[in-house]
Amino acid sequence: MINKCLPNIEELTPIADNIRIILTERGSKDVLGTVIENIRKSADMLAQHKIDAWLGYGVYLPAVERVIALHSGESETDFYMRTQYPVNVVEAYTVPNDDIATLAAADQFSQMHKAIVPINTAVWCLNEDEQHYINLLEYENRLKATF
Repeated sequence: MINKCLPNIEELTPIADNIRIILTERGSKDVLGTVIENIRKSADMLAQHKIDAWLGYGVYLPAVERVIALHSGESETDFYMRTQYPVNVVEAYTVPNDDIATLAAADQFSQMHKAIVPINTAVWCLNEDEQHYINLLEYENRLKATF
């Protein structure tokens, strides 16, 4: 059972709404695309320092990558075929019907762990009793830094 650090929709809704408001006020026509572009730029910048920022999303990486893939036009079926991510992990860390909130949750998770988890950690616990894990290195076609 997946129950560790799941997204809290009630807490994320105002954050996602605020992101939408700010980016719309700044003239963004594609708010989700703007957020994804910022994520990619940050990941590219960290890759220059040999840090795989994608690993920092931990258990949220499959959900983050799903948002990015679907936004870029990849079908959900093709996404799962390419990545081989477990559907239950993607669904557990996705905020239903709110991609911005999913990305906000992933960012919060990443920020929270930067102080306590080694930078390029690939193995992440999925539940509170720490019996179920996901090892992101097992997913060859995942998003990753290019060094």
